[in-house]
Amino acid sequence: MPPDDFTPYRQAGRDRDLESKELPLTVAPVWGAFLFEGLLTSARNPQRREHVLALWKASRIELIVRSSRYLDRIWALSRHRWPRQSQPEGVFEYEVVSAFGELLGYHLILNGGQLPSDEEADLVIQDLLDDFFQDDDGPAPVVPPH
Repeated sequence: MPPDDFTPYRQAGRDRDLESKELPLTVAPVWGAFLFEGLLTSARNPQRREHVLALWKASRIELIVRSSRYLDRIWALSRHRWPRQSQPEGVFEYEVVSAFGELLGYHLILNGGQLPSDEEADLVIQDLLDDFFQDDDGPAPVVPPH
């Protein structure tokens, strides 16, 4: 397999995984890595990691645990939108998961180390999904996570 073939990392696009209401174990660690890349790194702000961690009042492990719960929300809101016949353009992990991590970091910095509510996060996730899954039929209906 050529090194630029991301198929093993695009598990979310496989039909059998899309049937799962829970984030598949094959997807979770990859999405977690992309979430934290966005959360803690920024080309525009080399000190972003320090800023986020200084404002976060708990341990780094607690930040990982608490922010990883948003991955379940991304899964719940996106799994019904994956096309069954073809892959969408772009790389979901960069355009949705990492981008959400970046916005999560901004939220932490601008809100004194507080994570967004589920409702706030869902609105941001939905916007990122709408951008990623653009099609001529418009956005897919919102299916709220349980």
